[in-house]
Amino acid sequence: MKEKETKQYIDQYSKEIEKYQSLSRSLMSRDEMIMVDNKIIQLKGRIKNLRSILSS
Repeated sequence: MKEKETKQYIDQYSKEIEKYQSLSRSLMSRDEMIMVDNKIIQLKGRIKNLRSILSS
C-alpha cells in the first residue's frame, strides 16, 4: 500500500469517527449506542494498523 493511499484511509476513518462521536446519544437506544461504540472501536483499530504500516 502506498504512503499517500494509507494517509487518505487514515483521514477517511478519522472523519467517520468524528461523525459517529457527534451523534446525540440521548436519542439512541441501548443497541444503537453499542453499535456506534463498536464501529468507533473498529475504525480506531484500522487507524492503528495503518499507522503501524506507515511507521515500518
